Amino acid sequence: MPMRTRLRELSLADYERLVAVATRRQPASTWIRNGRVLLIQTGEVWPLHIALSGQRIAYVGPDEPRVDESTRIIDAQGQVLVPGYIEPHAHPFQIYGPQALAEYALARGTTVLICDSLPYALNLTEPALAALLEAMRQPPFKLLWWARIDPQTEDAAAAAWFNAERMERLLTHPDVAQAGEWTQWRDVLDGQPEATANVWRAWQHQPRLETHNPGASWRTLARVAAAGATACHESMTAEDVLHRVRLGMHAALRHSTIRPDLAALVQGLIDQPVSVWPHVFFTTDGSPPQGLAGGLIDECVRIAMDSGLDPAWAYRAASYNPALYYGLAHEVGSLSPGRLADILFLEDLRAPTPLRVMADGEWVAEAGRWRVPQPALDWSSLGALTPPVQRTVPVEWLLPDLAQPIPVIGFRNAVITEARQPVSAAAAGGLPAPGNGRLYAALLSRDGRWVTTALAEGLGEWQALASTYSLTGDVAVLGTHPQAMATAAARVLAMGGGICLIDHGEELGALPLPVLGMVSPLSMDQLMPQVQRFEELLRQRGYRHEDPFYTLQFLSATHLPEVRLTPAGVVHVRTGRLLQPARRF
Repeated sequence: MPMRTRLRELSLADYERLVAVATRRQPASTWIRNGRVLLIQTGEVWPLHIALSGQRIAYVGPDEPRVDESTRIIDAQGQVLVPGYIEPHAHPFQIYGPQALAEYALARGTTVLICDSLPYALNLTEPALAALLEAMRQPPFKLLWWARIDPQTEDAAAAAWFNAERMERLLTHPDVAQAGEWTQWRDVLDGQPEATANVWRAWQHQPRLETHNPGASWRTLARVAAAGATACHESMTAEDVLHRVRLGMHAALRHSTIRPDLAALVQGLIDQPVSVWPHVFFTTDGSPPQGLAGGLIDECVRIAMDSGLDPAWAYRAASYNPALYYGLAHEVGSLSPGRLADILFLEDLRAPTPLRVMADGEWVAEAGRWRVPQPALDWSSLGALTPPVQRTVPVEWLLPDLAQPIPVIGFRNAVITEARQPVSAAAAGGLPAPGNGRLYAALLSRDGRWVTTALAEGLGEWQALASTYSLTGDVAVLGTHPQAMATAAARVLAMGGGICLIDHGEELGALPLPVLGMVSPLSMDQLMPQVQRFEELLRQRGYRHEDPFYTLQFLSATHLPEVRLTPAGVVHVRTGRLLQPARRF
C-alpha cells in the first residue's frame, strides 16, 4: 500500500546538496546567525548557527557555515528560534475553509495541520477530494488528513458512503495520517459486524486511530484501546488524561470555544506525582472563527505556560510530541539537521506568537501577516459550490406535528441536550406558544422532502435563525415566529447556504456559506468580525452557552447526548429510540 515517507519530496540532487552544505563543501542557501535555538528534545536553549539547503536544515551548531554571494544571511540577534507548531486535530470547515485556516494558522506559527475530511469526503467526488488534498499539501501549506470511519449522523445516505472500497482508498491515501475521529465506538464494542469490519480495516492500514470518548470510564477506555484507539482529545479532567496515558494512548489537551479546558488540565497534571508530558499535545479542536482570535497552537502554548507548565514541555507538546506520534519527526517538530526548515522567530520563550515565520526555508509571514498572498482555492472546479435555490418554505412545514406529543429538547450547554417532558397539543389547546425561553425547532431537508420538528428550551429568544451550517447539511431553523422562520429558511437556500438571523421583522445578519452550505470562501480576517457580530446578536437575545455555532452544527449530530433532530426524526441518542418520526412531503 502507498505510504507517505516525506512531507516534501527530496530528489537525489537536493539530497546531495544537503549533505554538501552540512559538510561545508558547498555554501548554505540561508545562514541564520546570532539566534538562540530551542533544542526541543532536551529543552535547552543554545546560541547556535543554522544553515539551510533550500527547504531543509543542513546544519545546526557552533560553527559558521560556508557562504558565498548567493547566501541569504538572516540576523536573529536577541531572538529565540523554535520549530513550527503542529495542530493535531483541526476541523477545516467551521465556517472557514482549509485555506483560510491554513493561512491564519501559518502566520501565527502553526505550520502543520492534521485535518478532518468528513464533509469534503461525503460531498465531493473522489477526484475532486484528491485535488483538494493535493492543493493543501503544496508549499507553503502542510495539511494532512483523517480518514473517517463513521458519519456522526443518522443519515442513511451518509452511512452508505462508508463502504469497503471507498474506505480502502481513503485509508491508503498518502496524505491520510490517521483514522478517526471515531465516534460510534459503541457499535464495535457491541459487536455490530459492519462497524467492526470498518474499524478493523482502519487498523489494517493506519497505525493511528483517534477516538471520541468524553467522560469515559477506565473500563470503557480499556475496551476502546483494545479495539485500536491510540489517542483521544476528549479529556475533561487531569484524571481523564492519566487514564488515557496509562492505557497507552496519547491525549490532546484542548482549548476550544466549547471546551476551554487547557488551563485546568495543565494545573491538574502539574500536581500529579507522575509525568504525562511526553504523551500529550495541544489542540483548538476546530473552534469557529471567533474562537481563534487569540491564535491556534501559539495561544495554547501561552495558556500552558501561564498555567505553570515549564516552557520546554509546552513547546515540545506543541511540536515534537505530535510529530513523534504521527510518524513525522524525521520531517518536522524540531530544528534538527535534515528536517524541513519550519522556523519560528520569537521575541522570547514567553511570547509564543512569532515575530516572523519561515516554512520550507522561505519567509511566509511577519507580524501575523502574509508576505505574499496565495492564489485562492477554486471551489467551483471542485464542484463544491451549492447552487442557490429560489423556493418558498411553507410555514406549516416548520411547526410541530400536533397529532402526537411534541418532543422538547433542553439545552444543558452549547451541544449537550436532554429530553424534557413532551407537550401535548390537546392539553395545550392547540399549537403551544413559544417564548419564555422556548423556541420552535426544525431540521428541513434542502430538497424539501422531509422535516423533523420539536421544541427547544434554554437557548434564548429570537424570531428566526436559519442555518445550513449543520452536520447533515440540512436547514436548521430555530425561532418564535413561524413566518419569520420560513423567510429565514428560504433566505439561506437562496444564498446557496448560509446563516440568517431575523428579529422584530428585520434581517439582522446574513452570512453566505456557498461551499457545501458550511464554508465561506472568505479569509479568516474577513470572517471574524461577521461571525463575532452574529454571536453578539444572539447573546443580546439570551443565548448564554459557550458557542452558538456549535449549537447549530451539532443540532443534527448523533455522537453526542442526548436528543437530536435527524433526517429520520427526533432521536434519543443513548437508546436509539425515535421520539417522533420525520414528516415526509
